[in-house]
Amino acid sequence: SGMAALHEAVLTGNLDCVKLLVKYGADIHQRDENGWTPLHMACSDGYADIARYLLSLGASLEATTDDGEKPSDLIDPEYEDLVQLFGAAALR
Repeated sequence: SGMAALHEAVLTGNLDCVKLLVKYGADIHQRDENGWTPLHMACSDGYADIARYLLSLGASLEATTDDGEKPSDLIDPEYEDLVQLFGAAALR
């Protein structure tokens, strides 16, 4: 699919797999063909546990996709854990 293994792991919601890939050198800042980082994917798909982990490793809140979207721009308001994690200001 052209996606890195870390992106695939995030999309499945498998935190243990994400941690294992990072342990063995996966780049948390790597972008896919649309400029999405793993944090963008975690936010878009509602995986707060993965987002929290990526943020703890220094994932960028300011990274933008090819469309100019930050990770927080992709959070559905129904994902309450992510809304709280990023704070109300992130969803302006």
